[in-house]
Amino acid sequence: MPRKSRTTIDHDALHKELLTHFFQQFLEGFFPEIAAELDFTDFGPENILTQELFPELPARTHRLDFVAKVRPKDGSKDAYLIVFIEAQGKRHPEFLARVFRYFALLHIRFGTVVIPIVIYGDTSRKPLAERWTHYEIGFAGHRFLDFRFLAVHPSSLPVREYLNSHNPAQLALASRMDLGQEDMVRIKLELLRQMASLTLTETQIEHALRYVDAYLEETEPGTLQRELAAMNQAEYREAGMLVEHFLAKGRAEGLELGHERGLLQGLEQGIEKGLEKGLEKGKLESARKMREHGIDWKIVTDVTGMRPEDLEG
Repeated sequence: MPRKSRTTIDHDALHKELLTHFFQQFLEGFFPEIAAELDFTDFGPENILTQELFPELPARTHRLDFVAKVRPKDGSKDAYLIVFIEAQGKRHPEFLARVFRYFALLHIRFGTVVIPIVIYGDTSRKPLAERWTHYEIGFAGHRFLDFRFLAVHPSSLPVREYLNSHNPAQLALASRMDLGQEDMVRIKLELLRQMASLTLTETQIEHALRYVDAYLEETEPGTLQRELAAMNQAEYREAGMLVEHFLAKGRAEGLELGHERGLLQGLEQGIEKGLEKGLEKGKLESARKMREHGIDWKIVTDVTGMRPEDLEG
């Protein structure tokens, strides 16, 4: 089955899932000065207000992408502020006004500080211009409103600066960053390797892989399998085992993991070949060491499956 094009990807759903599972990491990775002032000790699913609805026009209701209640470190036990995040694909002036309206309505509803953040999902590599982070109202030389919000524009960020990050939100969003002349297959493998080194729950890993897979597509079918089969086992073994775990889980539960199984399905053959190659090499090394210690060939063969002709090759 052919992969879905970028135009049919449910961008809103992917960003909501990412933020739901990596909200704290997202703030720590892109707005550390804000994260440092927030208390995530008791933060849980009940703090994510997934049902916040506001009328955008008289005949239309808009569901905000992500709204969370977070306690500030210097506040009382009952004090909290609101973090509001919208993911936006195409840029247009009307969107700026909408961000302000949602900010104002949230402030009126909760009567507290509201932190507005936008994730711009367009593919432009140019740095985000200031005009896309504020909304003004003025007349006759007077400025009546100067509303500003925070923004992340992944496609203008250099991917190489984030590949060694230990922050899963940064790693996931790296799949949307400026690849320049980078090899897309190698970027996928690097992201997998790094994610495998993190301490994450299975649910977090699954959603991170789904996000990466949706935005990093192979230009040539089979390239990823060949790359994985040939790569250094010591460096990437954890990544291969990680993906194989979710493949096995999906088969056992009858699930389709990832975007059209994309990354997971594409890696399956390569993982099997790569791990088989690594196991074969390990058996050969064990057989050589056993022979060096004078162990009889019959015992060596029984233990490792290797024969004299295997070592000679």
